[in-house]
Amino acid sequence: MSVPGLEAGIHVFFGLLALLTTAALISILYTGSQDKRLIKILTIAVALFVWLSWFSVIHVYTVEYAADKAVIVKYEETELAHELGMETKEHIFYSGLFLATLLPILSYSIDLEKPWNRKLILWIAIAVLIGGVMIEMIGGWISIAAKQAWAMER
Repeated sequence: MSVPGLEAGIHVFFGLLALLTTAALISILYTGSQDKRLIKILTIAVALFVWLSWFSVIHVYTVEYAADKAVIVKYEETELAHELGMETKEHIFYSGLFLATLLPILSYSIDLEKPWNRKLILWIAIAVLIGGVMIEMIGGWISIAAKQAWAMER
């Protein structure tokens, strides 16, 4: 028998790997490294981890979150976590998903020797990192709100 909710941890794990990889990519680009192969590998890794995070959470959001949502929106103290938090999280995540997907496409299709092209990848990576940190914070808020709402339910 599996532990309920454990599958949500896999989603967070891939999200954190995506953030760490994005931070490494930003560092490589910011320091001016000329290792184009490493830049390409890191962009692929960022996109892969973000997509794995998305695929690993499908079951959680489509099957399991309904019970948490029902109890979260039931209480005035916690309803904002779903009404604002989840909506914001979804918009940031889909934007980040598209931006993360764009990273390897750009790294393989533009000349990484040109400073402007490297800056383009750098700024997209920064946007992915900021969005990812925001998602983690909002996800924590939603998780805590669910725990509070379930406690009020008893």
